[in-house]
Amino acid sequence: MNVRSVRLLPFDVAPVAERVIRGARFSVRQTGSFTLYTEEPLTYMTQRRRLDAYLAERAIEAGVTLREGSPVRQVERHRSHITVRTGGGEAFEGRTLVAADGVNGTTAKLAGIDVKQWMVVGLEGNACPTGSFPSEWEDVLGLDGEAVPGYYGWIFPKGDHLNIGVAGWQRYAPSLRARLNRLSRYYGFDAEALEGLRGHRLPMRKPDSPLVDGNVLLVGDAAGLLDPLTGEGIYAAIYSGGVAARHLGAYVDGKARDLQGYVRELEQELLPELRISSRLYDLLYFSPATTIRVLRHVPGVFPILCDIVRGDRTYANMPRRLGPLFTGIELAADAIRRTPRYRHLVDEHDPPRPERFLRPKAALRPVSGSRIAAGS
Repeated sequence: MNVRSVRLLPFDVAPVAERVIRGARFSVRQTGSFTLYTEEPLTYMTQRRRLDAYLAERAIEAGVTLREGSPVRQVERHRSHITVRTGGGEAFEGRTLVAADGVNGTTAKLAGIDVKQWMVVGLEGNACPTGSFPSEWEDVLGLDGEAVPGYYGWIFPKGDHLNIGVAGWQRYAPSLRARLNRLSRYYGFDAEALEGLRGHRLPMRKPDSPLVDGNVLLVGDAAGLLDPLTGEGIYAAIYSGGVAARHLGAYVDGKARDLQGYVRELEQELLPELRISSRLYDLLYFSPATTIRVLRHVPGVFPILCDIVRGDRTYANMPRRLGPLFTGIELAADAIRRTPRYRHLVDEHDPPRPERFLRPKAALRPVSGSRIAAGS
């Protein structure tokens, strides 16, 4: 969980934070590694099973009724209410329904909503060192550019093990195991000894994918709200959940006619962030070696990246801060998407219309890293 995600929560995550990360080791195709450090915490390492259980406990404390072992099998939509039926024959009724069941969830589909996403796939496993924990990874994570074309490889230190993984566009799925083996050996671990090997999908929302359909609302990975540049989705999940809560409350209390306020707020605040992240993604994976050289040799770039991860800066600040330079970044990213020779680097992403630079752009408002605070 990066720092800006933690700032959104109204409670401390220390009980499930296994390590505090203050440095990052970068490499390209498993060569030329170097490490950069930051004084302030950059991110907190946890395990999803521990984090999910912790969040469920906090929700129960807040008054939520948790029903486990009751998979949703049917969604019946009516003008004034929604009925959800489970595999156990139970039926639940409410005025609204929130699809918050992640990338593999079926709630939106059962409700008749066509969610449109690009898909990245990942494969990861755990290296369990014998003896003492490797000192070089105590508070440092590792990122390897182009471990898979179009995405990256990583090593994340946890409490008693290290999580190693690779991710890339869906068409590279058959090659992930071989790539994971190479990356594991590069980091000095036996690829055949990896434990808990598992695959997962990372969704990226298409611009025309719905966020609200009548009285059904989508949040987090179920809506495809993933940061394209980093592949991180927890921040957007927490942020969209908080925004949804406010608008659901207004709707149920009769203060809002519909849930479109949720869409408008995300379009104003979060979606510009994801769009700019997507442009930076295009440039990063067009030439990861160039990006890594910039990080290593251009003063101030790594601190800016750290500020974005911590929420002290935002992607949406960049057009104003960089001015004409950011227009150049957008033009370069568009050229990559429109050039057949390079389009495979961004996979299915649709090429933009060239005339969009001839139309006036709506002003982008920066996102506050701590907009959703305790008690909101």
